[in-house]
Amino acid sequence: MKNFLKIILTFFVLSSVTYSTDFNFGSGKAALSKYASNALITAMEHVSGRIYAVGVHGIIIYTDDDGENWTQSENVPYTNTLTDISCPTIELCWATGHDSTILHSSDNGVNWTIQFQDIDFDAPLLSIHMYDDKNGIALGAFALSLRTNDGGNSWGYLFISDDDYQPHLNYAFSDPQLWRVSAANEGFAVGELGKFYLSPDKGLTWMTIDTGYPGSLWSGIKADVGIYILLGMSGNIIIAKELDPNAEEPSADKFTGLGCFEGGMYDGDCKVFTFEYQNIGVKNSLTNAIILDDGRIAISGNSGTVTIVDLYNKKNIETCVRSDRLSNTSIVNLGNDEFLIAGQKGVRKHSMSQCYENFVSDDPALQDSYYTVDLS
Repeated sequence: MKNFLKIILTFFVLSSVTYSTDFNFGSGKAALSKYASNALITAMEHVSGRIYAVGVHGIIIYTDDDGENWTQSENVPYTNTLTDISCPTIELCWATGHDSTILHSSDNGVNWTIQFQDIDFDAPLLSIHMYDDKNGIALGAFALSLRTNDGGNSWGYLFISDDDYQPHLNYAFSDPQLWRVSAANEGFAVGELGKFYLSPDKGLTWMTIDTGYPGSLWSGIKADVGIYILLGMSGNIIIAKELDPNAEEPSADKFTGLGCFEGGMYDGDCKVFTFEYQNIGVKNSLTNAIILDDGRIAISGNSGTVTIVDLYNKKNIETCVRSDRLSNTSIVNLGNDEFLIAGQKGVRKHSMSQCYENFVSDDPALQDSYYTVDLS
């Protein structure tokens, strides 16, 4: 009996040691696991052939072969959930997380340091966008907003919104078409109460536009000159179009929003937008968008949703609801019709054409769904 108890105790001790070693228990560093790519992933960044991903327990992973193999960053002094990542180059990356935390790596994601943290504020930073190696913005809950112009050596508070309600700022982005001159300085953000924010000067000055949408906006993307797609709740998207007030009249059947800059060199400059509300065909909230080489927009969403918006050729929205019904937080295009999606239970490959083939198949084991919405 004593030997039996000794064996049992030895088993638990060894298990505890293994657990502590694998997960950095009590070290203040991110959990380490060979299954890190199967954990909840909150955001991805595709830069120079590498894909970075961040998630729960301080996990940061990266792949150089389109997600076939993943390497985990071992030296991450953070154990809570990371929410977003931005890498202006493959060497330089910044990530945001809970406790108003900003992490930085300058060696291709191998080692990370804490650049900013405000545990007393007790609210997460939800998004970060770095324009280059010096300038960037980080946004979060309760209108928390920060800006740096020295590569994160210092982060100063800024005020994107003066709303007394202090709405959450959910996502920051810029023009993904970097060849456009304006892309170097433009900045955009979305958040609660259907608000859309614009900056002409790398986040220094901001304008607030009311989209007329009553819910939260989770993400957005600049689709073309003066055209934006904003992602909302329950499968709702907003197609925002900037008007030339001297040449275009607002459409009577679309909500019109006006915003003006207050202060600084842009004081008094105003913009007029119309907002067209569309649903993708299902009631799943949308989380992240990227622009494809042909101008279409690929979108990830909850409960297995992957959507393609085509504003110019087919003029439609095609939505796949995957049979796994796993919620997706982010999407990366691997080329042609191949995507990497991430979120609940980590990362996985996706094909829209395969989804459609599964949908029309007579095989009852294939449970993908496919929906099309006509935009014309």
